[in-house]
Amino acid sequence: MSFKHRSLVPLMLVGMAGCWGNYSESPPVHLQQNMDFQERGEAQERNQFFADGRVMRTPPAGTVAVGFLKDDDHLWRGIDDKGKVAATLPEGMTADAELLERGEDRYNIYCAPCHGQQGRGDGPANRRVAGGFAQKPANFHDERYQPAPLGYFYKVGTEGYGLMKGYSAQIPDPKDRWAIAAWIRVLQVSHGAKKSDIPAQFAQNKGAGK
Repeated sequence: MSFKHRSLVPLMLVGMAGCWGNYSESPPVHLQQNMDFQERGEAQERNQFFADGRVMRTPPAGTVAVGFLKDDDHLWRGIDDKGKVAATLPEGMTADAELLERGEDRYNIYCAPCHGQQGRGDGPANRRVAGGFAQKPANFHDERYQPAPLGYFYKVGTEGYGLMKGYSAQIPDPKDRWAIAAWIRVLQVSHGAKKSDIPAQFAQNKGAGK
């Protein structure tokens, strides 16, 4: 290294040292200030831009929170296009073996403890209470429930009824709740089946049919 180059080394070291820990009390230079100093308001603050002086505004009618868009009333609320309780499964759902197996599985987990595995309102939770629940779980085979549309069971399972709370939190997928409604219908139909309705390979089972 030449003498000339060696003489530059101390200057470089001083310069580098000057970059370390060199804090300034002056604010940084903002070339574009719009994002840093934009007009905004916090909840509960006052803002004279509005006549009532409030920052918090009532959302426009029909506003839906992000991630909560549920515009299919049939699927989410059990209501058909005429505003009545739906009598059928939502579009895209079919009462096939897969759906009914899912419905049976979910029903046995969430519904059978009170309503019983056969839907007669005699589940183990009710039997464990002395004298039974004050309001008996529904017996789906009662005449008043036989003509109920499929959407009725979906709505009750979703929103609750009487002392029963809704199960939308425990069963968040609406298709699972529809599957349960379909399984309840299977229980109702099977309860009134005659022996002649049973396929030959199952007809020999004891207690099959009436």
